[in-house]
Amino acid sequence: MPKLARFDPPAFLDDFDEIPGQREGWSKYISATFDRAITAVTQQGVPVNGVQFYNETKTSSDPPVSDQAIQWLGFPQTLVAQFGRSRALRIADDPAPDPQSNNIISRQQDEYLEWQVTRRAGKIVRVTFTCEGPEYWQSIAGGPSFYNNPGESPADFGANGDRQLLVQLYRMLVGTNQVQEADLFFPDSPDTYNPWNVWNTQRGIVHLQQINNTLGAEIHIGADGTVLRDKAGPVTDATRLICCGGFGGPERASDPHLGAEVNAFARDGFAITLRNPVGIYMEGIDDTAITKPGPGGTRQPVGNFFRVVRPKASANTAGLSVRAIYEVPAGERGPDGRQLTVSDLQIGGVPITRGGQLAEKITMQFFARACREGAFNNAGLPCRAKCCRRQGVLGIASVDDPCTDVFPASQELLDTPVTLATVRSATGEPGSRRGAMP
Repeated sequence: MPKLARFDPPAFLDDFDEIPGQREGWSKYISATFDRAITAVTQQGVPVNGVQFYNETKTSSDPPVSDQAIQWLGFPQTLVAQFGRSRALRIADDPAPDPQSNNIISRQQDEYLEWQVTRRAGKIVRVTFTCEGPEYWQSIAGGPSFYNNPGESPADFGANGDRQLLVQLYRMLVGTNQVQEADLFFPDSPDTYNPWNVWNTQRGIVHLQQINNTLGAEIHIGADGTVLRDKAGPVTDATRLICCGGFGGPERASDPHLGAEVNAFARDGFAITLRNPVGIYMEGIDDTAITKPGPGGTRQPVGNFFRVVRPKASANTAGLSVRAIYEVPAGERGPDGRQLTVSDLQIGGVPITRGGQLAEKITMQFFARACREGAFNNAGLPCRAKCCRRQGVLGIASVDDPCTDVFPASQELLDTPVTLATVRSATGEPGSRRGAMP
């Protein structure tokens, strides 16, 4: 396969078509992010000619090519680990001050899936889901980026954006013309886009804004996952690997799984990248256990109430959903003739009272690409970090930290990594995802 001509926008979204030069600027920005991730790998001790992660606009993907969807479930397992599932469901739905981002009001949803619950008269009528990266919207806003160092904003690479288009898109997605340009930028820095603006946190939802949910994090985790590790033997377990490598969040469903899947390719000597268009996507929802009221007190299976609204459906966008709405269609009535709401539905016999119950059923994915099997034969590097428990929470610490290593080289695995199977077994029977794009 030839080198990639350019990186496309996530999900092949067409918003950039309204801005001259925006596609080219975006591609250069993503390319530079890949290059920084590759440099970070070399700084960990991998020689330049041994780096298995590559930038597809600079290095071709020689056939045969293997593309793999790496998947996880969308509810934040860090909250479950810290508070238990019942309390985590209550916490996850509501934005709150986030100490990781200077206590700015933020959604506490860190699996690259975020959602907002809309209620009327106390009943849930809609849950809106997004997995659009903040960098995409930063590029439309233009100007310096809160997330990046100087010289690393999309605008620094020619993605200059269009503020008028930014406002138009916000108004369309949150459904009101009340959105004003000034609302979307920091009051004390009016040139800098504010991903935590009120229309993306408390009064609406447009894109990911939790501090860990970025495209840059996805790319860097992909790169870090290619580094082989050794701790009295090869490190292959998902949780041990992320602790040893010191990347991502060890309690998350996503990061350890992403790193481990990529690392499995790396151990087989593949060259590895992320497939264009680079992004996090919703594969679909498993709605087989969701029911609605039926006659005589019975319960009936629901229809496909999971509606993808971005991107436009096409042959190229299958499996690349970035925005979806779960709601009961108008005209869908119960036995009493009343319009049904999401609150009238049940999952496995349990009434839906929180949006997180639906997030538990949504499968997230990104796509890894591997080629040139056996081209590399790297030795495992020593751990550059470890994991310790503080107040019951597993976290990454430096190897010099006096805290107790949860996974010392001589100890058996203490924790079972979260997988699709283990989460589904705790939240309902698995089944087909009828909400998935074909």
